[in-house]
Amino acid sequence: MKADPDQIHKQKVIAEVEQRSLTSVMNHTRWNELKEAIYLELRFPPAFQNKYVLEAEPYPLVFEQDVFYLGDWESLSTAWYNIEWVRVKPRLLEHTGKYTEPTLLNIEAEWVNLLQRLRIPYLKKEQDYWIYGYATATEFEQLGY
Repeated sequence: MKADPDQIHKQKVIAEVEQRSLTSVMNHTRWNELKEAIYLELRFPPAFQNKYVLEAEPYPLVFEQDVFYLGDWESLSTAWYNIEWVRVKPRLLEHTGKYTEPTLLNIEAEWVNLLQRLRIPYLKKEQDYWIYGYATATEFEQLGY
């Protein structure tokens, strides 16, 4: 009988989590509740950078500035168990014209209200919000609701 690739991948994730002494923060249900609330309640799905447990680098690699694109939260739905963290920018740059500066749309207040209502633990670093699937002991101690 051939081994199930999904099960092999999950076992690798579990082994890495244990080897790095990471603490589980989110589960499949909580990730789905967050995703659904984002699409139903926010003016736009915020852009994010994500880091998977088994990957060395986050995607996208560069995520320091505000962006012109929306977050594709559906793209994460098949790999929730593998997410180490998601870094969220609850802001969106909107083009207003060829010769004018872009407008900054900010949904930070709505974003924080959503996280708090769903009791999603998060960490704010500068202007971004970090949601951990798995956290180190230090990160876990810093998480708030």
